[in-house]
Amino acid sequence: MARVSRRNLIKTENVEVINSSRVGIYTRLSQERTEEWRNKSHSIESQVEICQEYVNKENMTLVKVYTDYEYSGTNFDRPGYIEMMDDIRSGFINCIIIRDLSRLGREHLEMGRLVDKVFPFLGVRFVSVIDKIDTEKGIDAKLSFEMLIKNLINDMYAKDISHKVRTSRKINAKQGFFIGSNPPFGYKVVKKDGGRKLEPDEVSMKVVQRIFNMYVDGINTLKIAKELNEENIATSSAYNKTGNIMREPGEPQWRKGTISNMLRQRVYTGCLVQGTKENVQGKKSGHYRQKPRDEWIVVENAHEAIISDELFNVAQEILDNNKRKDYFKITRHDMKRDPVNKYKGVIFDANTNLLLGRNGVRSNKKNTKFYYYKFTNEENNGILLETPYISIMESDLDNLVIKKLKNVLSIDASGKDCKDRIIDICKMKIEVVEKNRKSISLKISKLNSDLKRLYEDYSLGKIEKEDYLEKRILNRKDLTIYEKNLSDLDLEILSIEAQAEEEIGLFDNLFSNKDIKLDEDIVQKYIERIDVYDNETIEISLKGFLGGREMRSND
Repeated sequence: MARVSRRNLIKTENVEVINSSRVGIYTRLSQERTEEWRNKSHSIESQVEICQEYVNKENMTLVKVYTDYEYSGTNFDRPGYIEMMDDIRSGFINCIIIRDLSRLGREHLEMGRLVDKVFPFLGVRFVSVIDKIDTEKGIDAKLSFEMLIKNLINDMYAKDISHKVRTSRKINAKQGFFIGSNPPFGYKVVKKDGGRKLEPDEVSMKVVQRIFNMYVDGINTLKIAKELNEENIATSSAYNKTGNIMREPGEPQWRKGTISNMLRQRVYTGCLVQGTKENVQGKKSGHYRQKPRDEWIVVENAHEAIISDELFNVAQEILDNNKRKDYFKITRHDMKRDPVNKYKGVIFDANTNLLLGRNGVRSNKKNTKFYYYKFTNEENNGILLETPYISIMESDLDNLVIKKLKNVLSIDASGKDCKDRIIDICKMKIEVVEKNRKSISLKISKLNSDLKRLYEDYSLGKIEKEDYLEKRILNRKDLTIYEKNLSDLDLEILSIEAQAEEEIGLFDNLFSNKDIKLDEDIVQKYIERIDVYDNETIEISLKGFLGGREMRSND
């Protein structure tokens, strides 16, 4: 009888389908929850534990855990969620497990689209453990209706919470409570009955009073910023972070624009102006728009003033007069600015790692226009920097870049042509990848052989079923990883070949034309960055096969 039983067991095992679910667990915790009252059953750890139990029960392979901490369920622009969807499209995972439907999202239309349309189209198995939903096992009409109701309830809950938070903040603002994150420079936030209030900060308020008095006495914003920087006075952001009024090396410096903005703030007269902007696409997205002035929340005498109304009004008159004067100081020209800045984001002042700005000028003598890049230093914004003034013509920069590219693409020391060199490098890189690919293929072949041998041992009764199942799961997990690595290597080979074709195309473009036009595509594709040390010395770094640094002089 034992032998018959074993044959029956073997027959059943032969037709068993090996579970190939590559699972991604998704967890989320919303930002409106606080540590004091947060429900521990919804914690990230608890969510992972519940989903892990389901993975173990179904003999699945857990590949990755995705987490979005303090993100609203109504906003699907979340890094963890986006990473998970990218892995689904690439085939890295083919099953999603969540604790309950509200963890994936609280917007019922988008949730319905994901479960009914997107996941089935992508061939993804979807599991919600608490809701007892598993798309591989089917969703009947009753369960589908329950899922719809839960999505609607989750949606309504999220919108209700959001509405209550906005209403509460609005009421607090109208009562003169401070609803911002960091207090204005010169104030500190203290908790009062009903909310948070601004109170003068004895240390930073003296800096604010000094700024207003200096400006009213005729010292412009540039000189004020420069003087504060020379005395190493900390800015608002640095002071809020450290509580130290003296600026440490590496911390931000005052700018004349910062001084101008401070001089316009009515908060220093005791008037609290809030609710000037509104969130467009959710707090995490960072998209805000200005509200009409009649919708602002303005509360007079909301806190103690550190600047008198008289002093503030005099400062406003001077600001307005200087603004009108600045308008007439502008030298007008009819030059039409070239909208394409080919070096945008790649040219830096090497001493500060700050970007160089692009400017345009028309020459009256030759009636031609030209562009140049310059570094904005303390002469016009108040920042103190140990760096020389930099100004380089765009045409000179073009010549240097073309010269750099030609030098790299020219005949090398061995006398071989550049095209042959690019092809040789391409072949060498592909050989390295092929070697890795061969090694992984051998590992995959061995895993498949081990799996067959494992099954043979089990069918002959050499190992127990539990040992067989455990070892098979480990085998399939390793096999999935190696197959993904093999796919990545295939893509890498295609990328190497495509890049080599681009380099050969660049070579043809640079050497087949007498008049080379250095356009935005070439710069952005092949220039890593340009470091300008001074008006004579420039360092150009290239991308890809052209990579490497070479010092170039502007002579």
